[in-house]
Amino acid sequence: GPVESVWDPVHDGDRLRSYKWKTTVGPTTYNGSAKVTAAEEPTRMELALDAGEVTGSLVTVLSSNGDRVTQIDVTMKVVSRGMLSTLFFPVVSEAVGNGLPAQVERFAESMGEG
Repeated sequence: GPVESVWDPVHDGDRLRSYKWKTTVGPTTYNGSAKVTAAEEPTRMELALDAGEVTGSLVTVLSSNGDRVTQIDVTMKVVSRGMLSTLFFPVVSEAVGNGLPAQVERFAESMGEG
């Protein structure tokens, strides 16, 4: 599913460096961390994700077409660790994949309200 909460942000001046997050997939809750590995303000940010049994990356790119329209492209890569995690990985992958587009859409809508 989608990320349910984020907390414990770490900043270096006004730049986000890392935070902790939580998501639930089926009966399992994953607590993880996200660390900024690359950023090009204000258009691109790449995060390394680690939740123990599941790791990956999340890349967000903002681009403008010149007509006051901003396109948001989000790419998520997820990799499982360990035998048990590998068995349930298809379920985890599908749940995350289904939740991410809805979260990106809500984020885009909130940008339009500002």
